[in-house]
Amino acid sequence: MPSRIAGKQQVYRTYIVLLFCMLCWGSAGSAATYYVSSAVGNDDNSGTAPDTPLQTIHAVNTLTLAPGDTVRFRNGDVWQEEMLKITHSGTSDSPITYGSYSQGSSVAPCISGSRPIVGWTEYAANIYMAELSTGVNAGNFPYGINQLFNGDRRLPMGRWPNIEANDDGGYSTIDAAAATNQLTDNELPPVDWTGGITHIKGMRWYILNREIASSSGTTLHLTNAAECWNSSCSGWGYFINNHLNTLDTEGEWFYDGSTSRVYLYSSLGTPANGALEGSVVMTDDDRSWGLVLLGQDLADHVHDVVIENLQLKNGYRHGIATPTNYRNYEPSNITIQNNTIKDVDGIGINLAAWVYSALDGADGWRGGHNMHVLSNLIDGANHMGLNLYAKNSTISHNTIQNIGLVANLNASGLGCGEGSRGSCTESGDGVRIKTGNSDDSGYGNVFSNNVLHKIAYNGVDVFGHSNTLSANIITQACYTKGDCGGVRTYGSGSLSTTPVYDLILEHNFITDTIGNTDGALTTYDPLFGMGLYIDHYSRDVIATNNTIINATFHGILYQNSTGSIRENTLYNNASGTMYAGQVYFSGSDTLISDLEGNVLYGLQENAWTMGMSSQSQLAASENNVFFNPYQANHIYAGSVMTFAGWQNMSGMDAQSSTNCGLASAVTNHLVRWS
Repeated sequence: MPSRIAGKQQVYRTYIVLLFCMLCWGSAGSAATYYVSSAVGNDDNSGTAPDTPLQTIHAVNTLTLAPGDTVRFRNGDVWQEEMLKITHSGTSDSPITYGSYSQGSSVAPCISGSRPIVGWTEYAANIYMAELSTGVNAGNFPYGINQLFNGDRRLPMGRWPNIEANDDGGYSTIDAAAATNQLTDNELPPVDWTGGITHIKGMRWYILNREIASSSGTTLHLTNAAECWNSSCSGWGYFINNHLNTLDTEGEWFYDGSTSRVYLYSSLGTPANGALEGSVVMTDDDRSWGLVLLGQDLADHVHDVVIENLQLKNGYRHGIATPTNYRNYEPSNITIQNNTIKDVDGIGINLAAWVYSALDGADGWRGGHNMHVLSNLIDGANHMGLNLYAKNSTISHNTIQNIGLVANLNASGLGCGEGSRGSCTESGDGVRIKTGNSDDSGYGNVFSNNVLHKIAYNGVDVFGHSNTLSANIITQACYTKGDCGGVRTYGSGSLSTTPVYDLILEHNFITDTIGNTDGALTTYDPLFGMGLYIDHYSRDVIATNNTIINATFHGILYQNSTGSIRENTLYNNASGTMYAGQVYFSGSDTLISDLEGNVLYGLQENAWTMGMSSQSQLAASENNVFFNPYQANHIYAGSVMTFAGWQNMSGMDAQSSTNCGLASAVTNHLVRWS
């Protein structure tokens, strides 16, 4: 009897295993792959084989996709003025994937926000005009354009004065401001500037946009108050664009929305039909739109989606974006990898949405959890490289460059609207890790092995807690604005209540932080860039094994913040004209628990190796190298002093040195970093 029962059990086990396998095979078999080709596709096709692809992104947007499904765009093909809207979700085991397939081309498929402009005619000497609302262009540009391209080259919007017009970065100086919405500049050409946009350097760290309501001689009347620092714009710099009177240089352009006409300055004759493309403004609102949109505005979130191997370029707003609002919850398990995002007028990747009626009760700005942004290139975004309110996410091996360069700015500038200056401070960040109203965002992220180059404001701007920044290369941050850093952390409230705490900054290489002050009032004109800028109630920030070179102001600044500084190499910081330190501590709440094993090497007479407003800000210091070959008094602790004077006063750094073993210390640290 037992043998018969055992035999039946074996049969049942075999049946169950076979049934399970059949279910798995059925599930795997049900996943569909859809192919899309703009060149050879047809929306009447099934799209389920490379030989019968769909043609348009519109057709893709209407597919009902299930977990495990894949949409593949053909390499080498281009889709123009179509927004890919992702509205279906996968599962953790079976995500929905948007990618590419090859049929003889290695060029990634491209979703372009621009389309050709035809019908150019001569308007005036060296100025050509195209009507966008009539003729062949009719219907193609429903709300106009905000960028113009000649092939892969973004053309500059006309501006006055030209960038090369002076040694102040092309800013003209405001001579008087009789009212907050009135600017007088004696150098201003006395023409009608109505409708142009002024971009005003209201302080080192913000550039305001203000429309010109009217002008009279050399005075401009603005539609909104300018809100410059200390309430007056007198002495600050500005430039004008978005006006026909600015066109005087090869390739400059202007779009007149009131007449739907685009104008181009060219000494080369009439542009050929289709040679120039304009970024199509697809909507007439200020919502968050991208060439790829992760969800539908005012609807439920999406999750378990992969976006890979795509080119996204010339977008009138963002490259990849979440909508302005999600209902109920935030996105999760989204992977964005191996994409190229180039020349968008907004943000490269914008992961920021307001969640309302949240199921977990945490309404507010959120950016998703378990998000993965990997090995992407973001090049030439005007407002910001990567903006995220994410938590517990990974941002790794990306290249982010040429963000917010003045030469590329259009009417929207760095993204500062007509409102107050407060909303403009962070415009131009390479990466912003932000917290929202719900305090359920901006924490637990790992940002590693990324390269950032030529960033308008902070390379990385951190507003949340428990984030790690590791092994990143950041060069030429603060390229457009000043009072910023390769990495900045910025808290609020007090050290006990701040949302910024428990940060690890390790093995990063930060060089040439510029702190650009073009257009600044003379008082604020010295360059003002820092390597690590730990500011405004950032608690327990550990800076270890970083290499920081050629910051124009402090190499590392802790201001009203706490933490430790270990095993860093700081070389030739304070390279500008102001007295500053390789490390510096400021603010009554600042406390550095330990300064240990650092190489602090100044190369300017005004460069302290270490500075602090009070010795009480530093609890312990040992095994450091302090060196400045150009002055003996290179330590500041309420007053300047020698290294020996510091030892005698503080009782610290008995095992530190001022020059012995310096070369080997630098070499050993660089080997550790590499």
